[in-house]
Parts: sequence; C-alpha cells; structure tokens
Amino acid sequence: MGRDIWSEWLLHRRFGGDARRMQMVLDFLRPIRDKVLHNARLAEGETVLDVGCGDGMIGFGALEKIASGTVILSDISQDLLEYVQSLARDIGLLDRCQFVLAPAEDLSVLDAASVDVVALRSVLIYVSAKQQAFREFYQAKINTFEGLEQHHRQSNRLSASSIGCSDQVGDYRSLSRSIGLGLLHLINLTCLPGMM
Repeated sequence: MGRDIWSEWLLHRRFGGDARRMQMVLDFLRPIRDKVLHNARLAEGETVLDVGCGDGMIGFGALEKIASGTVILSDISQDLLEYVQSLARDIGLLDRCQFVLAPAEDLSVLDAASVDVVALRSVLIYVSAKQQAFREFYQAKINTFEGLEQHHRQSNRLSASSIGCSDQVGDYRSLSRSIGLGLLHLINLTCLPGMM
C-alpha cells in the first residue's frame, strides 16, 4: 500500500524534485514558523500541541526554543507521523515528543488540560468543522482557565498561521472568543501559488 495523499504531497510532490524550489519554499516558511512560535510565547517546561504537524516544522522549531519542554505532534496522516517520529529519533529528540493520530476537530485522544500552547500552520483551511476544531483546542487546555489567577491565564494560547482573506481571520478570532479560548495570534498569509 502506498503513502496517503497528505504525506505523498508534503514529502514528495510539493517541491517536484526541484532542490532550488524546496529551498525557496523552506526559506519562505521558516519566518512564518518563527512568527507562530514567537506569538506562542513559549516557556521552559511547557507542552506544545502541533496540530497538523506535517513534516514537523512547527513542533521541531518549538523544541529548539524550549530546552525542557515537550511537543505533541498530531496529524491525520499515519505516514507523516511515522516520518516525524523517525526524524525525532534521528536528531535525538524522541524522548521529548509524543505522536498522535487525530484530526484537528477531534483531539479527544488527548487528556484535558494536557497542553500549554496549541500551534498550527496552514491547517484550518483544510478543516471544514472549524468551530469544532476550536472547541478541541480549548478542551486540550480547559483546566488552565479554571481556578487560576488572572496573570496565569496567559498560558491559554493558540498561535496559528493560515491562508485566507481578512474575513476568515475575523471568523477565526470570533470562533476563538466564542468558546473561551484565550490569547489568539493569527498570521494571515497571502502566498505564492503552491508555496504551502
């Protein structure tokens, strides 16, 4: 059996075998990843949930920034999860990673309040049940809201990038507020065709 369509595209077809194009795309994406992680306000010891982890760009970037933290890499593609698990093993970070097969709109495999930060890039455009996905982001963090002093509520963070028009950004912010998700940093991207 071949690889699923997500891993086939992300790992093999996205660059068309062109090393120059691969470098161009990665050069485009690294600053976006860095902005997502900067907006997430990562702190030592935190657990980051990388939703739709793909090739692990967000998750592995987070591990570089927090020496004592952990990352949960989640995706709908078992092939991509096996790929990032192999990468984590190769670079000696396997003990700081968890791998979860789950769509953004159903993160029930995670314990409530099991993460400090939810981070994602170019995932929401593929999710039809966006409100449910936002509820799941909240549920993964729900206990960080309750019974904590106000200054600790900053730990309730979602940092994301997405492609779309300003109306979509407003919709995402409204969804985030409607379910009580705290600080939302959303980077709206207008990019070259095929870059993501």
